[in-house]
Amino acid sequence: MVRIKQNRLYISPIFRLRHTDYRQILFIFALWFCILTCSSVIGLSTAFTADYSAIDSSWVETVYSLIRNNRTESAAEYIKGLGDENTVIRIWLDIQHDIFNVKGDARASALIGRIGAEYAAEKGYLRTAAIMLHNICSFLMPNFDEGVDSEVLPIVIEAGRRQVELRREIRHKSRLVWALWDLGLAELAAGHATQAIEALSEGEKLALDNGEIKNAAWCRIFKGKAMVKYKPELEFEGERDMLEAARVIHETGEAWEKEAVSNILKSVWLE
Repeated sequence: MVRIKQNRLYISPIFRLRHTDYRQILFIFALWFCILTCSSVIGLSTAFTADYSAIDSSWVETVYSLIRNNRTESAAEYIKGLGDENTVIRIWLDIQHDIFNVKGDARASALIGRIGAEYAAEKGYLRTAAIMLHNICSFLMPNFDEGVDSEVLPIVIEAGRRQVELRREIRHKSRLVWALWDLGLAELAAGHATQAIEALSEGEKLALDNGEIKNAAWCRIFKGKAMVKYKPELEFEGERDMLEAARVIHETGEAWEKEAVSNILKSVWLE
């Protein structure tokens, strides 16, 4: 989604959209998140200042073919052979993006992204690993918590939990807020209301501590949704949380955020 070229950012082509879902909204969230994190990624290694243009499309084709033939480990070994450690980690992130953006295959992107994230973490590239894990959540949950394939839920939850672990280790509160948001949505999609409320409550508190009122509202609206859907004893509190969070986003958000909030409220018959 966002690549690095001599400390400048440029955006990969936007994937095909369906006007009836939230893909455009999730893309903006993911893009915003990656832009925030890329400045930190640049500082991880002097190798990131080397000249770098678009990745070779044949790499993507080879990796994707291997994954499609149930040879994901072989695909990972292939990527590891594409250069030195720094180059490989950078290319891995781009391949993960392109398998989703170009091939339109979120699951294959997630499979190679899981291995890439662990490889990056083992080598000390924690921020890049966290971005890969965020991508897994974003790509596999195009409509937030709605309509997530049950087969990929374990992958999404695992990615969300691991991302939170890495963000705690990195010690950057704003990035941790969105990692907790990813995890909260994943748990909510699985119907794990208690875990969702826990993650989103922590994200809301961190955002408020940072003075990030709108970000806190994005956590609160889904925390409220978890209460409304799965906690009858907390339904009234959940409705209040959702409506108050929606008000904040309507007052401070962009047009697409307001549209998203309207659809979220409609999903539990609050609008």
